[in-house]
Amino acid sequence: MLRRRNIECKFCCNNVPSVDFINTSTNCNHKICRACLNENINTQLNSKGNTDIKCLESDCEVLMEYEDMKRVASEDLFERYEYLCLRQAIRQMPDFRWCSNPECGSGQEHFERDKAPIMVCNECEKMTCYKHEVPWHEGRTCAEYDIEKETPEGATSYAIERDTKPCPNCKVRIYKTGGCTHMKCTNPGCHYEFCWL
Repeated sequence: MLRRRNIECKFCCNNVPSVDFINTSTNCNHKICRACLNENINTQLNSKGNTDIKCLESDCEVLMEYEDMKRVASEDLFERYEYLCLRQAIRQMPDFRWCSNPECGSGQEHFERDKAPIMVCNECEKMTCYKHEVPWHEGRTCAEYDIEKETPEGATSYAIERDTKPCPNCKVRIYKTGGCTHMKCTNPGCHYEFCWL
């Protein structure tokens, strides 16, 4: 009867049957236990979103290729690898944008680009700004959004301009928090009454 030979894996330090040691890539001869190799693939794909997976040997720069992944990775890891590769390829398409709705995961090409920056998702119908790749900045043009996000001062100025009105008498900016449209300026010495509308 043949006995299985166990070898200590230099990465996990477990005694592993020799048949469970496999080459990382067809382009290098480093043999690593299947569990460590799959753990490395899992970490690279799921924690880092990385599809450029190198051999675990510290002095080896060889990357695993598609066929290596197909041969070595578990079925669910290979599916994740294909999914990430597809997303990487799609990202290279100049007119493609992902939907900004975190619950959607869909994307599409938007050929109008900056001429019509509102992209309505074909899947969930949420609006995404093509230029900024964020949910559509309702009530602001892309230029206004740019000013707002560039500097704290720009953001503050834009918010003040957008959310307040000047008192018609003393010009002090007033912020309306609720209630009816009848306003009374609280600036000492003014107390001018006016309609918010």
